Amino acid sequence: MATDVQIQDAEGLVSVTLAGSVKYGEAIAYNGTNWVQADASDATTNLYAQYIALQPGVAADVIQACQRCTLYDVDAPWTANTMLFLSGTAGALTSTRPATAGDVVQLLGQTVSTSGARIDIKAPRYMEVFLKPTAVNALNASTTTAEQWQAQSTTDEWVGPDVDEALVAGWFTSRFPENVISVDEASIIINSQADTAVDVDVTAVAAYDGASNTGDAGTTATARTTSAATDTAHIQKVMISNLFDADFLKPGRTFSLRVDPDAGDFLLLGLYLRYVIV
Repeated sequence: MATDVQIQDAEGLVSVTLAGSVKYGEAIAYNGTNWVQADASDATTNLYAQYIALQPGVAADVIQACQRCTLYDVDAPWTANTMLFLSGTAGALTSTRPATAGDVVQLLGQTVSTSGARIDIKAPRYMEVFLKPTAVNALNASTTTAEQWQAQSTTDEWVGPDVDEALVAGWFTSRFPENVISVDEASIIINSQADTAVDVDVTAVAAYDGASNTGDAGTTATARTTSAATDTAHIQKVMISNLFDADFLKPGRTFSLRVDPDAGDFLLLGLYLRYVIV
């Protein structure tokens, strides 16, 4: 970006304290203490863009920044009439969608020409996902789908893998959104069929496209129980949020979870994920 970039129509102004050097017109992010250059390639510390710097500064400086503005850059670094993203180069904006594994893909605005762009940085928001399980009989690989999936005897509307006596294991496979920054909640949803304690273990694996399928094994969730007293008339949660730590949760990564029931009698209904995205 040119040193003589112009910023007009600034809105959503704030004052921020810097933790490092920032240039006028750069995208900035919060590093957990103060404000630094935003960086799409730094998914571990979630340096997603929140503001555009309206002043240059160094560590400990207090500067003005904005969420919305119009940028004019005499170097004409962009492609006209395209989406504008946070770059993997710290502080920069780009009309080229980030494509490196693990980059957060954050849409910041739209170019109006090769030298002009309207920026509108959105606050982080929720995205809810509910995944249906896949089931396999742990003792008999030839068991039919009809035997693996059961309806509750008294209310046939509830259907899912029946994990009575810990014979049936369940799987969930999905892909993290490319604009994800964290998981606010991850929980397995079950339908209790008997007044007995529930105990499940969950293991995980995740990998990037074109990379080793062993990838990251994540954190194992063991001996997980429900969030309420087990009862035949309850839909309940088994919390597994700890699986989705900073090493496991990466934008655009495919992942798989295995649910191993150790005790209890319940139907496995699904996996609920509440992402925070930008």
